[in-house]
Amino acid sequence: MVEHDIIFQKEKDGSPIKCLVSDFDMVCTSFPPHPTLETKDVTTDDWADENGEDSFEPDVLLLKAYNLEVQIGYSGDAGTANIKIFDFLKYLLGHDGNGVRLKMYNPYTNMGYKGVRFVSYTPEQYQHLSGDLITFTITFRVTEPASTVSPVYSDNTLIGLQ
Repeated sequence: MVEHDIIFQKEKDGSPIKCLVSDFDMVCTSFPPHPTLETKDVTTDDWADENGEDSFEPDVLLLKAYNLEVQIGYSGDAGTANIKIFDFLKYLLGHDGNGVRLKMYNPYTNMGYKGVRFVSYTPEQYQHLSGDLITFTITFRVTEPASTVSPVYSDNTLIGLQ
């Protein structure tokens, strides 16, 4: 299993960059290398008295929004997992005052998205021995499937996602 970071930035102007590793003490354990894309339905007529169908194809096929499932892990001192996870969820839910629409970028896969929002949190494994160890899945909705996001640097410092 490869552990890596995810970089987040809310779409509201002036929103700070947040990193899964440095800001939330978590790691990404699974991130799809490529999303599953599907086109929106084209308008068709299926006449009962004719073979086939009449379809009206546009010049450009449009893509449907889709869900993106990301697995995340946390390991820390006993009794810290709930606080860290709730802080992360509050960020995704907009409690930071910068809204809920995100840009996100995974440096391991070099994939970035905008028009992203939180959909669900699903805990998968929790262990509480001498410390907390938990893995969970966050489902995001990608509402702008034809867009891409890349990191922007100034003097070798990450300054945003664009």
